[in-house]
Amino acid sequence: MIGSKRFATMLAVLTSTLPLAAAAEEAAPALPPGTFQIPGTDTTLKVFGFAEVDATYDFDGRTNDINNFDWASFVAVQPFDNLGVEEPRRRQAFITARASRLGIMSNTPTPLGPLTVLLEADFNAPNTFQGELATNSTAFRLRHAYGQLGGLLIGQSWSTFFDGESTPDTVDFNPAAALALMRQAVARYTFTFSPEASLALAIENPQSITFSSDYDAVPDFIGAFRYGGKWGHVSARAVTHEFRTIDHSQRAYGVGLSGSVKFANETIVAAVQGGDGIGRYMFNSLLQGAFDTGDQIELWRAYAYHIGITHAWSPAVRSNVIWTQTFFAQNDRLEAAQRAFSEGAGTDDFIPNKRIDQLFVNTFVKITKNTEVGLEYTYGKRTTFGPEKGTQHRANVLARFSLF
Repeated sequence: MIGSKRFATMLAVLTSTLPLAAAAEEAAPALPPGTFQIPGTDTTLKVFGFAEVDATYDFDGRTNDINNFDWASFVAVQPFDNLGVEEPRRRQAFITARASRLGIMSNTPTPLGPLTVLLEADFNAPNTFQGELATNSTAFRLRHAYGQLGGLLIGQSWSTFFDGESTPDTVDFNPAAALALMRQAVARYTFTFSPEASLALAIENPQSITFSSDYDAVPDFIGAFRYGGKWGHVSARAVTHEFRTIDHSQRAYGVGLSGSVKFANETIVAAVQGGDGIGRYMFNSLLQGAFDTGDQIELWRAYAYHIGITHAWSPAVRSNVIWTQTFFAQNDRLEAAQRAFSEGAGTDDFIPNKRIDQLFVNTFVKITKNTEVGLEYTYGKRTTFGPEKGTQHRANVLARFSLF
């Protein structure tokens, strides 16, 4: 009898707690794929990444040192067509998995707002150890490492001058020209005025490059305003930074305007940016921002634009056409000094460009869940202030396998 009473009591307690357990289970929010809560904490952790294989085939010349320089398109240093210091090597193939990526992100509620911590890396660092000779080993490369508390972000991330939403969709690992393809240490605060409008102000790591005794004394200062909605977005940005050597210094600037428009099955992205000494804040002027001529630092005036159109044929298939140009203003004294330096170093890479054209045409297909392939043709042309021209004709193929 006593046993029966104990069993009845236990059954009553158990049945009374079942609705509470069910309610708690219903109240718990569903976590996104790859996200889990760390036991004993209120922190969630997300793991993400993908394995990616890229293949390129160059019908004309390409940069020779792909292990230390850049295997993706960088037309600013495209070998000249039989006129330069380096003879172009035609019909070259390259296959790599170095763009594969791995990252973790945590989110923790705090009295000051949500704290987000992101660590992300890929394998695309310069590497000469064995390289393609044996194991195709590649070095791990830091992409992002930051903490964000409310509107404050501190750490390494995309530069505030970079507008990712206006970035064209390319198979090529490198993007179109009118972009600041740069991640660096930043301290940035974003003021959010409404769900549509925000203003970001930042100080960022400086890096002077004048091909002389460069060093840095003052950080870069950047501001970016964004307005957007379901229709797309608009971004306006400005940067000021310094070129400095032991003997000279010169302040440079850059401005940019970009945006996107979405309608039906189409997405259009476009950007224009430039300035005196914009340098590394624009992809194709990375090596042509300034030069120390001996008695002063002179700045290259440059600007670029791109426009890209994406058409979604279906949820699994999309195609892109992207056109971009970069222009440099003529400066005979500056051109002669930098040309002499490049030729003295025995390379075409630093001979100043007058104009750079690029075209990307591609299609992406989602084969199945978490699996995507892309096929692309890229054309590029580098024209200098002299007689040299360098032409790129390249086929790119991509296969990407996401973790989730």
